[in-house]
Amino acid sequence: MNNDRINLKLTNIFLGIITAFIIMFVLIEIKSILMPITFAIILTFLFHPVVDYALKYKIPKSISIIVILMLVMILSYLFISIITASISSITIKSSFYLERLTLLIQSIIEPLDITMDELLAMLQLSREQNIANEIIEKLFSTGIVQQTFVSVSAFLGDVLIVTIFWLFMIFGKSNFDLKLHKVFGTGGSGLFETVNKVNSRIQQYIFIKTIISLVTGFIASIILALFGVDFALLFGFLTFALNYIPNVGSMVATIFPVIIILLQFGFGFYSVLVISLLSINQFIIGNFIEPHYLGKHLNLSPVFVLISLIFWGWIWGITGMFLAVPIAAILKIVFGSVDSLRPFAMLMGSNEEE
Repeated sequence: MNNDRINLKLTNIFLGIITAFIIMFVLIEIKSILMPITFAIILTFLFHPVVDYALKYKIPKSISIIVILMLVMILSYLFISIITASISSITIKSSFYLERLTLLIQSIIEPLDITMDELLAMLQLSREQNIANEIIEKLFSTGIVQQTFVSVSAFLGDVLIVTIFWLFMIFGKSNFDLKLHKVFGTGGSGLFETVNKVNSRIQQYIFIKTIISLVTGFIASIILALFGVDFALLFGFLTFALNYIPNVGSMVATIFPVIIILLQFGFGFYSVLVISLLSINQFIIGNFIEPHYLGKHLNLSPVFVLISLIFWGWIWGITGMFLAVPIAAILKIVFGSVDSLRPFAMLMGSNEEE
């Protein structure tokens, strides 16, 4: 009897490992389909409360969805305009930034007893030729620029696919919820309760995260604009977008403006002041305000969030990093609703279940 139990456990473990590998294989192989669908689901969670709120005031669903689409298009246009203006500004100021970069590099390599000519020789660059052109040529030769254009084109294609999926989902969500309630609401199954909990938690997370990210990006833009830092609006938007990536996003969002601040103003009190204000903004919101409002809704362990971030970043790249927390929250709720998986849900949590 004991041998049978051991064999059964070993079989279950073996099947579990095989299943995990199959799931990862599927996630990687059909990510071009799964990622747009996942984004569409997240957007449905975000905007469906707005549609429901509009229905209370007898505004037709089609009208509210059209208004949401128009707002998204306007925001997208503003973002593209900011990017275009920033690229133009970078082109105009390229010689200034190259000069400042040279001075910055000289100040860094001087203690190492390396001259600028020696550094240029190691990088296979020369003072006589146009360094900017050489750098651009090297970027093209390594395929970085081409890959960037491919990524942008793929992103634009995904936006269209996400929009189509989202329209179908948001139009049909209310009817789907009603059907689910009729099928499972009065029965013995806890599926309807689980779906409701997922719906509620994810909506709360996305809404609160969006508000906090907007505030973080707005404050960052104000700080940069007040001190005359270039590309203040661009960095504010990047701060807003990258804030959806836990832990890593806020650090990356701070690194880019710090580089421009150092190039624009050099090392000194002015630069230290601006960088300190940006860091304080990220620190206060990331360590006090955000955990206060999000912690009680998701109850996710920071270690599990980090693991989820690494896993989904490996599977789906930067898109997966944006989706890591919502997916982790859904898994935790689903695991908590299944008796055999409840121990995993407890491991995912940051404290005891409510």
